[in-house]
Amino acid sequence: MNADHMIDESTPQINAAERAQRHDRMNRAKEAGVLGWTEWWQLAAQEPVLAEPTARRFEIYGEHADGDTPSAEWHARVLREKGFAEARAVWRSPSDALVLALK
Repeated sequence: MNADHMIDESTPQINAAERAQRHDRMNRAKEAGVLGWTEWWQLAAQEPVLAEPTARRFEIYGEHADGDTPSAEWHARVLREKGFAEARAVWRSPSDALVLALK
């Protein structure tokens, strides 16, 4: 399973409104001392229990820029290209989705 920000490219106005709200919240959180995307993954990679899954995540998806939000269809396609037999979105909100994949 992979849950992440995954836009629906057929709704550009909804996406723009959601992105503006999300980035406003992210900026306020950073000002309050919350870690950003890059820093969070760097810390995860240093944790013994998370190091291997974190490395595997980067092997599959590569480096996402902060705010980069490929579609659920993109995530499913990448998972299939990396060896999963099936992958598709099983849940979605305006900004997030959950993709389930089967080996």
